[in-house]
Amino acid sequence: MVKWIFKTRAGLAQIVPTPKGFAITFDGETLGHYASPAAAAEDLANGTCFWSSAGDPSNLGIPEDISEWQRVP
Repeated sequence: MVKWIFKTRAGLAQIVPTPKGFAITFDGETLGHYASPAAAAEDLANGTCFWSSAGDPSNLGIPEDISEWQRVP
C-alpha cells in the first residue's frame, strides 16, 4: 500500500489509499476523500478540504504538486 506524506509544523499530513479512492488524514483525522492523490494534495494545499484541528492548511506550506510529497511504500 503506497501512501504520500508531508510533514508540517502542525503535524503529519498523509494521503492514503481507500477502497474507493484516496483520503487525506492529518494526525489520525480524516479530512476528505478524493479520486486521486493529486486532487487530494491540491485541495489540502489550497485549504479547500475539511480542516478542523490545526487551522487553515494553506498556511502550512503544503505543496499542491503530489511529486513534492514523500511517497512511502
